[in-house]
Amino acid sequence: MLPRTVSRTFLFAAILMMPLSGCNVARLTINTPLTPQTVSFITEGQTTLTDVVNKLGAPDSITDAEGGAVVTYRFLNAKYSRVNFGWLVKPWSPVDPDLVFSRSGMGTDAFELLCDSNWVVTHQAFVRHRPDPLFTPYPF
Repeated sequence: MLPRTVSRTFLFAAILMMPLSGCNVARLTINTPLTPQTVSFITEGQTTLTDVVNKLGAPDSITDAEGGAVVTYRFLNAKYSRVNFGWLVKPWSPVDPDLVFSRSGMGTDAFELLCDSNWVVTHQAFVRHRPDPLFTPYPF
């Protein structure tokens, strides 16, 4: 068994090496992420597509539908974190170990509006929304 001072020194050194262990953190946002608060101004049956475009900007697509059109706003708010613990043993190993723990929140969300033939919003919904992760690694 190692003396306490040696154990504490080793633990302290290991903790100091963690930030240098090949940690990558990235965040990517495409378009403005929409939230229920952002679109709360839309009243089904009253708000027109012109009102929506004035507040949210041009949509990504407009598709014909029975009795009107489907208007889609797409956005992406991705998070990615990665730690490569194999980086710590590179100086002492003849091979390049790759012990990677990573997580990504990739996936496109969308907000869709259904408009009638007069371009009045009749329905609205968020679609393709990713579920919340089971764990949240730092700093996300």
